[in-house]
Amino acid sequence: MLKRTKEFVTEFEQTVNLFSDMDREWWPFLFLRPAPHVRMSSARVALLATLYGGFVGMLANVLLTLTNAGATRPHVLTFPLWTTAAFFVVYRTTIAYFWNRRAARLAAGLRA
Repeated sequence: MLKRTKEFVTEFEQTVNLFSDMDREWWPFLFLRPAPHVRMSSARVALLATLYGGFVGMLANVLLTLTNAGATRPHVLTFPLWTTAAFFVVYRTTIAYFWNRRAARLAAGLRA
């Protein structure tokens, strides 16, 4: 069971990193993508989460305004803050985690 779990995590890591290595997945923030052997820091993940989450949150504000004319609306920063936090948690526990696993292996290979 443990062996199968490790195999699954390894396969999932390869899939996540396959998509993470594609330029189109980083657009328009390709300049923020680290080299494969460089760890993805929490600061970089926070910046990505802010850029993507802020946009999605403001888009949610616009959609809410367009579809909910008469009802009370939450503060304008509510959605951007929550979506930024959600993006950070998702990015940190998926993309950054698997990126850093690979970076550790590659960095160890470069030192050897």
